[in-house]
Amino acid sequence: MRIDVFEKREQKLKLRERVLQAEGERINGAETFSKDQARERLRERLEMR
Repeated sequence: MRIDVFEKREQKLKLRERVLQAEGERINGAETFSKDQARERLRERLEMR
């Protein structure tokens, strides 16, 4: 397996893991945000830099 193919596969697996973790948290009642709320929080974090 070529290194670039391997790295791409690893990236996909890590993303899948993060998505599954987020879904599990959502199902277990973790706080969720609307698209607008998420965008505002991101703006606030970027302004803090």
